Amino acid sequence: MLISKADHLGLQATIPKFRKLIEELKAKSFDASQRRILSNISYSAEEKYLNFMNTYPNIFYRIPLNMIASFLGVSRETLSRIRKRTSSIP
Repeated sequence: MLISKADHLGLQATIPKFRKLIEELKAKSFDASQRRILSNISYSAEEKYLNFMNTYPNIFYRIPLNMIASFLGVSRETLSRIRKRTSSIP
């Protein structure tokens, strides 16, 4: 669905619940981006991988490894080494 910016702003002005929904979505998006930035600068590659697996357990096998590696900010080779190491953890 496409909507012009003027119409979007008009909807926010006339429908308070729509404005509240937009504000909540923006806040959630901002929180998620801040958590991802913090993760990228604070956690080790292995911690990022384990966090990804806990957060998105069903998506791992549906996405190519190079995309997951890119999301985590590591090389595909590093991701493969981490997967090998963590698969041997009981």
